[in-house]
Amino acid sequence: MNTKQAAIGRWAEIFEHYGLPGITGKNHFKGECPLCGRKGKYRCDNKNGTGSYICVCGSGDGWSLLSGFTGKEFKILASEVDRIIGNEYTADRSSVNPARTSLAKQREKVSRKFAKLTLLRGTSADSYLKGRGINSLPSESVKYCDKQPVDGKNLQAIYALATDDRGELCYLHRTLLDGDKKAHTGGASKKLMKLQEDSYLDFAKSVAIRMFPTASTLGIAEGIETALACHQITKCHTWATMNTAFMKKFRVPAGVKNLIIFADADSNAAGHAAAFECAAANLHAKNDLETVSVRWPAQGDFNDLLLNGSEVFEWVFHKGMKQ
Repeated sequence: MNTKQAAIGRWAEIFEHYGLPGITGKNHFKGECPLCGRKGKYRCDNKNGTGSYICVCGSGDGWSLLSGFTGKEFKILASEVDRIIGNEYTADRSSVNPARTSLAKQREKVSRKFAKLTLLRGTSADSYLKGRGINSLPSESVKYCDKQPVDGKNLQAIYALATDDRGELCYLHRTLLDGDKKAHTGGASKKLMKLQEDSYLDFAKSVAIRMFPTASTLGIAEGIETALACHQITKCHTWATMNTAFMKKFRVPAGVKNLIIFADADSNAAGHAAAFECAAANLHAKNDLETVSVRWPAQGDFNDLLLNGSEVFEWVFHKGMKQ
């Protein structure tokens, strides 16, 4: 059986093997959170048998808890869990398994198409970004589609893959183009397609468009263009979280010592709220961080700053130090 399926309902014995707190339901564990070390803040509600947990430092399913606690990759953990529960692994693609869901087929379709797409340089997407003042192009996860049919029109698109902390494909983000201009279709020019079941996405962590390799200093911003502008201005490898909801849930991967959160200066304060919530969660989480910097322009976002110039503000937090 597939390891994820086999683990459902077996998390009590899995947690016991790793020395983790057991399932507490609605009650909080009186000891320390295995991820952030804070007392009385952690509980494991085991929603739908998934080993799900909640703490002030974040939430997730049993797999994200194991990953955060051990620092091991999913493939290694899956092999260990198979041995713990006596499961004989069978891949989802095996004929033994039931028919794949439409979302699984959609993921495969998107992955196959993305593999055939071209990089941005020299395309109308490149010209579009240059029109936004952006010359720094992504090295990963973003490509150009020269034929994107929409409502009978043959448009183009920037395809971007959003993955979680396990490397699972969660969303396809498309920016529709008409030549080197943003397309006007009567609807949104930026479209987000989910590629996982809601039961998975509800617990997915650190969903982002990872446009550059992980580095010891890592940046995040909301939009793709904003993230590219941040990379161009600061040379910091910057990922796009797509919106404030995903920014709040982002946690740095292992090895990152400095996190820079490039916030949008929204009139409703949504950008600041998401940035500081993300900063606080990462400061409390168990990771390799030393500093978290929140930066924002006087108005707009960092792509606006790139085009028009602006004063920039910064608040730096040092992990383990009282502010």
